[in-house]
Amino acid sequence: MHDDVHWLQDKLDDFLNSKPALPPNVIQEATQSFHDKLQRFNEPPREKATLPSLSQVGKPFCILHAEKLNWKPLPKTPSFKVKMTYGDMTEVLAVAILKAAGVNIFAINQRTVLHTEEGELNGEFDIIIQDEAGQLTLWDIKSASRYAFDSKFKSYEALKETDSFGYVSQLFGYTRAERAKYHDLEAGGWIVISKETGDIKICPANPADENLYYDKIVDTIKRYKTADKDNFKRDFSDVEETFYKKLTGNRKLAITCSYCDYKYTCWPDLQYRKRARSKSANAFEYYTFFQEEPKDISSVSEG
Repeated sequence: MHDDVHWLQDKLDDFLNSKPALPPNVIQEATQSFHDKLQRFNEPPREKATLPSLSQVGKPFCILHAEKLNWKPLPKTPSFKVKMTYGDMTEVLAVAILKAAGVNIFAINQRTVLHTEEGELNGEFDIIIQDEAGQLTLWDIKSASRYAFDSKFKSYEALKETDSFGYVSQLFGYTRAERAKYHDLEAGGWIVISKETGDIKICPANPADENLYYDKIVDTIKRYKTADKDNFKRDFSDVEETFYKKLTGNRKLAITCSYCDYKYTCWPDLQYRKRARSKSANAFEYYTFFQEEPKDISSVSEG
């Protein structure tokens, strides 16, 4: 891990703990970036590529497999674009704060291609930063819930253990791709903003893991190229439900699966219903097997 990576956190803290003000040139650049990001709101979805993108390749393989098989995903809610645009706006604000704090943004929002022996993966990285010694590091900017801010991004090791979105593979994939241009480039990590509190923190990656994750990316591409309807396999099993540490006899989706857009195709008998024995009006689960008939249950919908 970078010995000097904490200089970035120190710069941010010094700026935010003073009387922070954004210089006019930073505001002007951010205004243009806001405009460019808002333009994306009107753009249609990108056409499906032959291989997963760098932002997708680290996801659970069953999701990639389902996408290749053209399984019908859950429809996106009207607020989906708002959510995505919100993330883009957060990125623009983070970059403005970094610039105002005196951080040298060497490159920003550039398309890149990772060339492997199994094919090419496309993507777009967030930023490359140059420190005072001239070292280049690549960073992803993320907005996070309070839970993710405090737990998932608590440390690099914590993120690796709960990385169902493939953030680590994404970061190392971008870094590997851009090293064709910048030979001393290293993976920096994640600059994370809490959606609830506005706090900003640095979650450094360990550059020593790059080869490990590159091999994982190559293995994923190999599997993806041979994936078909006959060899689909779930990456996660359903789990037993407990109530006050006692088994209820019901089974439900694993947490990762509950967020998947393909869960109803993957689990044809899936039921979204009130949690067994719970008195909370908002306690619902995705059940793969439900043997106890609720005493008071009405038709419910997701959301």
